[in-house]
Amino acid sequence: MFEPHQGNVRLDCDFDKIWDSLKNKGELSLQTEREGKPFIARATVATRGPHLGERVIIFFHEKSGKLTESVRSYECCWGHYYNCYGTRIGMYFKALSHSIRV
Repeated sequence: MFEPHQGNVRLDCDFDKIWDSLKNKGELSLQTEREGKPFIARATVATRGPHLGERVIIFFHEKSGKLTESVRSYECCWGHYYNCYGTRIGMYFKALSHSIRV
């Protein structure tokens, strides 16, 4: 089992820049660099749970023609390979950070 915030990922942009860009321009459709797995990133504010009121980037995948939330990143997760819940998320950060920087 992996620990929350385990590992580090080198990124081109910080959480503030990514979140602001997504919030201002809307969700973004991307794919992971290595495996080419498509996903959608959306910026919002958490409405419940331990991160209530915090900014969050939610990553979605399409499953059976429907968007399904797959993982969340709060500011404290940014730059780590695993998020608060120990879910692998670094590959999404890389693709998102690179796309906003370009």
